[in-house]
Amino acid sequence: MVYLATCKENCSIRSISEATGISGGYLEQLMIPLRRAKLVVAERGVQGGYRIARSGISCHDVLNASEGDFRPVPCKDCEHTEACKTHQIWSMLQSVVVDYSKQVFIEDLASHLVEHEVGGGI
Repeated sequence: MVYLATCKENCSIRSISEATGISGGYLEQLMIPLRRAKLVVAERGVQGGYRIARSGISCHDVLNASEGDFRPVPCKDCEHTEACKTHQIWSMLQSVVVDYSKQVFIEDLASHLVEHEVGGGI
């Protein structure tokens, strides 16, 4: 997503793969939930490819679309949910990750790369 945000035109799966080192097959599969969530737009044809659907996309939006809700794994077979310190730690961790990811925007990450003339190997 960060690489797509640096592109001025549609980007092919091949160009994204070459720039990021992510396999084309994985990118094809990843684009499905991103399109469903309306985070990317796909166009067919010679000048086709993918592009960011809009500004204001947060890391939380991307993670939620591609991975689902962030849920750290709690204790196994623990029945002490209120008294268990581990449950409290996992709950705090979940809140921190979700809150932080809602504050980080793809376009901000991309602009940092563009400012420093870094684009490949994201």
